[in-house]
Amino acid sequence: MPTPAKPTPEHRPVDRRNFFRKTTAAAALSLSASAYGHVSGANDRVRVAFLGCGGRAQAHINLIAKLAETGAVAPVAVCDVWDGLEEEYDQRHGNAVIRRKFAQGLYPSAAKCGLNPADRTRVAKDYRKILDLKDVDAVCISTPDHWHARMTLDSLAAGKDVYVEKPMTRTADEAVAVMDAAARLNRVVTVGVQSLADPVWKAAHDFLRTGKLGAVSHLSAGAFRSDVRGQWRFYRLAAEMTPRAVDWDLFLGHRFEVNGVPLGPDPRAMPFDRAAFAQWRCVSAFSGGPFTDLYVHHVTRLLAATGLRFPGRVTGAGGLYVERDGRDVPDVATIAADFDECHLVVTGATTSAVPQDEVIRGRRGAIKFVKGGFEVLGDSPELVRVESPKNETEALWANFLDCVRRRDRVTLCSPELGAAAVAVVALAQAGYRDGRAYAWDRERRTAVPADATWAAAHRRTGGDVQPPEYMQLAGPWVGGAEPR
Repeated sequence: MPTPAKPTPEHRPVDRRNFFRKTTAAAALSLSASAYGHVSGANDRVRVAFLGCGGRAQAHINLIAKLAETGAVAPVAVCDVWDGLEEEYDQRHGNAVIRRKFAQGLYPSAAKCGLNPADRTRVAKDYRKILDLKDVDAVCISTPDHWHARMTLDSLAAGKDVYVEKPMTRTADEAVAVMDAAARLNRVVTVGVQSLADPVWKAAHDFLRTGKLGAVSHLSAGAFRSDVRGQWRFYRLAAEMTPRAVDWDLFLGHRFEVNGVPLGPDPRAMPFDRAAFAQWRCVSAFSGGPFTDLYVHHVTRLLAATGLRFPGRVTGAGGLYVERDGRDVPDVATIAADFDECHLVVTGATTSAVPQDEVIRGRRGAIKFVKGGFEVLGDSPELVRVESPKNETEALWANFLDCVRRRDRVTLCSPELGAAAVAVVALAQAGYRDGRAYAWDRERRTAVPADATWAAAHRRTGGDVQPPEYMQLAGPWVGGAEPR
């Protein structure tokens, strides 16, 4: 792995011993009450371009098109490597047949935004043309994962603020590069983990700071889904997806690099395939499978609630047990991440929909997240309620647009938080694939192969322990003499 630049002062690691008891709101989760407010009555219109017009992008396009009616925002450009398709079709669910609408890709998205499809300046397959536009204030990046870093870096360099879908980047080194660029260029960036718009994570953070749980040592969550068609295979393949309509060379990204690493494979190694194009989350060249698509939500939320950031050591495990349909990402997988303060486990499967609770455990109790808040488990049980937004994506966009107008870099899902989450999920994916554990080198800000250092460092005394009197009898007998 390339060696990144030395940490800037604001990114140097801090002393995080007794973190949960002594951290300040500023050092942990910088979320003000106003961050949850809805943008209203703003005078400055934010002009937005969309880079990537697939399925997830349509939610963003529809939202911005709706908000455009208020005059607060305007969609001004779109980019996608596929011409696109708009049609209706029948989909069978058991004995029921449901009529579906399909509208994705470049030209249908341009129409949704009120743009002229023939305008090659604002409706383009090459995103660099869009970044040349002086009237684009912000971009929404909803491409496959392998493009996130390059597009974000180029957008920041072009003077644009960025809403980038999760994961923020594909690798930890890319994440550090994006985090540094956002700070250096003073641009506003938010990562599309929409659940961060729910104030429950701020409420949990505030509760943890009371110390009522005692020493926190264990965090866990689960992501379980099941579809007989196979996870991500439900993304529809269309006959109109052809090499004539899709710029496959640009999709692969093999001519583009981040930190000297090509974004994707050469087309000679990976010829055009409709499944690889439309169901790219099943392909490890473009995605981390469940690690980066599903687990990143839970990791980001737990980091936000606790104030944790970059891990100490990470590994991943799992396998491809059921969905053997040509994919090369696992259908069952687990993250095990060690921090100085505690241990985090996120596990899941795309072969079972039986859920698992999201829990933060301390010496004297735990908090379990439920719909509309969290339960406090322990000697003094209670239920903490919060008012969750009706639409998390809309609430996250409201916060982003508000931060753009105020030039506030502390978004609900900042690049610093996004980078820390990527460090966890990307290193877990790497650990799963190559059978190793990775340590995070805080000085160099990169991953290195783990060794015995972590376990050896934790053979220390102290912590939240009240030893009984008889422990005074412990200790080695040196030279046959009783310990003092």
